[in-house]
Amino acid sequence: MPRRIALLTALLALAAAAPAGAATKPADDACRQISPSASPCIGADKLAETGASACRQAGLPDTSCVLPLGHDVLASDLVAYQRSWVHAAAQRQFALGDSVPLRDAQWLGTHNSFNTDANGITASHSDDNQQLTLTQQLDGDIRALELDVHYVPGVENPGGDVVRVCHGRGPDQYHAGCTTEPLLTDVLPEITRWVDAHPHQVILLYLEDELGAAQGYRDTVAALDHLLVGSDGHSLLYRPSAADVTPGGCANLPLDISRDDVRAAGANILLVGNCRSGWSSDVFGWDAVHVESGSTSAYKPFPACDATYGASVYATKLVRYFEDSTWVSATVDPTQSPADAQAQALTPERVAAMTRCGVNLFGFDQFEPGDGRVEASLWSWAPGQPDADAGACAVPGTDGRWTSRPCTGRRPAACRAADGSWLLTSATRARSAARACRSRHAVFAAPRTGPENEALRAAAAGAGPWLGAGAT
Repeated sequence: MPRRIALLTALLALAAAAPAGAATKPADDACRQISPSASPCIGADKLAETGASACRQAGLPDTSCVLPLGHDVLASDLVAYQRSWVHAAAQRQFALGDSVPLRDAQWLGTHNSFNTDANGITASHSDDNQQLTLTQQLDGDIRALELDVHYVPGVENPGGDVVRVCHGRGPDQYHAGCTTEPLLTDVLPEITRWVDAHPHQVILLYLEDELGAAQGYRDTVAALDHLLVGSDGHSLLYRPSAADVTPGGCANLPLDISRDDVRAAGANILLVGNCRSGWSSDVFGWDAVHVESGSTSAYKPFPACDATYGASVYATKLVRYFEDSTWVSATVDPTQSPADAQAQALTPERVAAMTRCGVNLFGFDQFEPGDGRVEASLWSWAPGQPDADAGACAVPGTDGRWTSRPCTGRRPAACRAADGSWLLTSATRARSAARACRSRHAVFAAPRTGPENEALRAAAAGAGPWLGAGAT
């Protein structure tokens, strides 16, 4: 404890020399310019973030806990995001994808969502992936979370093991790094409370399996069944069907269902993880139906995307890209330069490209709602739109972004054919657009995903058609 107090005192002295709420980190930039390895700079960030977290937990104002290094957490920024156009647009866009099959739906997610000093300062939390709590991430429009579950000895069960949420090594390495992190039973209620307050939302919850023991799976399932329950007593889980369990011991995540189907079943949470018979009653296996992180640094704008995965992979599987900002990860390869580390980051520019290409699931590190990545994921409404004063109809511009227009004059109608392709009618009035599409054996519609929007943009060739259901 004295060492921690001394560390906090030193870091607060540094904070006094830095302008509160500073948007830039000169000390951080200087380290990356000087150091040939990313490891020392990331280590310095972690030290600062632990100190800043201890500062906030000691009850000091968050503006007094801003340090020259590391990421900041300012309550004012989180409140401002809730009032922003980006937040409203992200919610509208997420709803657009509610009806599409999971193989095409997009989720904004965080990597190692739990691994933050905000959940208590421990050895693993000090090498953090996040600064925000799960609630803050969800409030920031994250809809996919990741929890790493370990079955380790714990004082909470004298002489026995407990299921702990921890960023540590696997059971083959004795769960090294796991110490006093929260129990799974302490973490799940936070998710339940948020879903109870947002009953129309659907969450994808990835359980990274580091259990390694049959009893660990049983205890995990017991916690899921007991705690992922709404305030009215109903289960929040969309569960696998026993009839769908494969010879591998699990039911694969059904990519043909949608978030609307999950809600129609009275559920709000989809659980995914490794294919394991021990938890197959609650957790869908996704080993066979998803791929992870191709060449992030080589990602190109649509339509080039990432040559690691062909079009057939995007069409048939969940495609996930995640990043890792931990010091341990950087230390494994001490030759990795700051530029190399940045090349693997999910920057706003890469998020924009991946969204248009059809990446389903992002695993952001050090997520902050205002860091530009949520905004970069927006492909539908243009900034400041929709605008009721500008008109009640939606029309895409040459860049594919939608704007509100008066429902007057004549334009082609955007029609989705039975095979999912787009076709345009001849110029028609807005009130006749649905009938014009039916005459072409198609549906008057709006895009529901980034790739659909790109396909319509190509078909429209700048014509600016009327958009149908979903856009208005």
